[in-house]
Amino acid sequence: MNEADIVTDISRTTNLARKPRRSQADRSAATRAKVIAAARDVLCAQGYSGATMHAIRDAAGMSLGAIQHQFPTKAKLMAAVAAEFSAYRVRVYREAIRRGRSPRESMENLIDANFEMISRPEMAAVLEIHLARRNDPDLDREVGPSTRRFDRRVRLWAYSILHAAGIAEDETHLSVQLLNNAVSRGLTVEYIRNPDPAFLERAVRIWKKQMLDLIFAAGE
Repeated sequence: MNEADIVTDISRTTNLARKPRRSQADRSAATRAKVIAAARDVLCAQGYSGATMHAIRDAAGMSLGAIQHQFPTKAKLMAAVAAEFSAYRVRVYREAIRRGRSPRESMENLIDANFEMISRPEMAAVLEIHLARRNDPDLDREVGPSTRRFDRRVRLWAYSILHAAGIAEDETHLSVQLLNNAVSRGLTVEYIRNPDPAFLERAVRIWKKQMLDLIFAAGE
């Protein structure tokens, strides 16, 4: 080995020595994130029935044992996929509401943020999970609590915006929220079938105007 090789070898060894080793918690978090991402992708591509633990194992590129160490059952893994997306939506929605300079603008921002989710793969994945809950009691038990917490949070935000605008929440507003949820899910399905942003934007513009008119027109 010549002098240049020795210097290179010493430099490489020094750099390796300086590189901090990841903690067990960091490695575990990285594994969880990789498995959740793989589960999301398989759900989008193959639906809930196709998202078997073996299919997710292949997509993640790791052993089934490593996956089951983090998620002992498919239901727990699906609940983690749904919970992660709910946490993301909470952050996005909260920021959208805060940007509003008036109650109407906050509501408009919230509607826009909601419809921006439709083109995300997580939205399709979570829709698959919720549709499967009807026939899977274990899945329903795992997913239900976080879903109810998320729904309560969104409803509280909507109520707070209405309250700031001097509008009392009544059956009409509750019905609008229900319709908005149905439209969001329906457009998610349509986007899967026809991923054309222009098509989606036209539909969203029409529905947003209807919502804002229904919510605010009486008070303006």
